[in-house]
Amino acid sequence: MWALVQSGAPVTKEQAAKFKKDLEDLIARGATSVPAIREFLAKNIDSDFGEANGTGELGFSSMRATMIDALKKIGGPEGILGLEQVLQSSGLPNELLDVANGLDAQAPGQFRDEILKAAHEALEMATANQLGTNVELGPAYRILNVYGEALNAESTAERQPASFAQAMQLASQPNGAGLPALLQMAQNPSPQASGRILATEMIAQLAASNDDALNSLLQMAGNNQISNRAWTLIAPILAGGEFKADPNATGAPFTLVDTATTPAQVNDRMEILNHFLQSLDPDSAGASAVKAELQHLHSKIN
Repeated sequence: MWALVQSGAPVTKEQAAKFKKDLEDLIARGATSVPAIREFLAKNIDSDFGEANGTGELGFSSMRATMIDALKKIGGPEGILGLEQVLQSSGLPNELLDVANGLDAQAPGQFRDEILKAAHEALEMATANQLGTNVELGPAYRILNVYGEALNAESTAERQPASFAQAMQLASQPNGAGLPALLQMAQNPSPQASGRILATEMIAQLAASNDDALNSLLQMAGNNQISNRAWTLIAPILAGGEFKADPNATGAPFTLVDTATTPAQVNDRMEILNHFLQSLDPDSAGASAVKAELQHLHSKIN
């Protein structure tokens, strides 16, 4: 299977079927297959399946993506070790996101710091033009959103409990009555950036059901009033995240729940995100964060 697409020649249905059978056998052998997979991945070479006709039959975009998926399916200590190796050696954001999801599925929370470190390093490499010009950075921002403080409602509340409680109370008022006060908090020139960000998060939460909140946030985005750090926090909210009371929580009594679960809800959130994408500099951190959430939403319905 290793040589099937290296020449770039068209792939026949028979070859694709053999590729899939060889892959099934590789996975079925379990831990004994991991050394060969790790050796291939350690070479940092790849075969892009998209360059050959008929490669859509293979089910993966490249050989590296195939092998990473194999490690995820093999699992266990050996599979985890192989994924961790990729996390430590790869600088490709889309690859890092795939690996991060695999590691967290098998060992929830155990690799969080390593995952975040890898994402930050990838963004630093991109800033230094070490990843080339066509690398999509959205997956790196998605990692920061998912595994960073963006989805950690407990951390947010514990860091600024008074501001968080106040912002939640304003966001919960009927008919968007708390929006003017939230806008005042979000645009306050005070050096306390955390309070501004919390207010902006709550405005983002209101944006899905309140046109005034949506238009206000769009105006803030167009005027560059939303910081890069804030974008990593509010993009997941615009994509469907909503702070809700959690009476069973041991820390802060709030958690961020994904409310975009049906195709209609996903489409609504994608429409909202596309509004913001049109108002943002395409090379900005905000645009990258929004694109990452759009990709995540696309994956829910495809």
